[in-house]
Amino acid sequence: MSKLIDDLLKEHKKLFSLLDELHNIDKEGAKEKLFESKNLFLMHLDKEDRFLHSKFDEAKSKGVNAEENVLKFKEEMEEISKDVVNFFDTYKKGITDKIQFARDFGKIYGMLKIRMIKEETQLYPVY
Repeated sequence: MSKLIDDLLKEHKKLFSLLDELHNIDKEGAKEKLFESKNLFLMHLDKEDRFLHSKFDEAKSKGVNAEENVLKFKEEMEEISKDVVNFFDTYKKGITDKIQFARDFGKIYGMLKIRMIKEETQLYPVY
């Protein structure tokens, strides 16, 4: 396994560790964990874009037949990213409605969990 993939896997674990903490935190502590989670998520996306997806784009531009589903991963993540960033932006000042937060959090958590499992089982092995 390459160092890049190893680092990305560690970031997945760290992000879900932060999200699990956030799931069980009170309103006062949530703001800091949200900020920390958002920063890790954005850093992770940037790393994937710069080092992982760029390799597939480079191969495609040279006429190498990169797997179609690999390219779909990039497009799918762009859509998920919009939802995740919107979630973090919505709650950046804190949580006012715990029930709505729980709904929104569950949606984002599920999206990210499914996505990261797909990356780990389908995308990273191709790299």
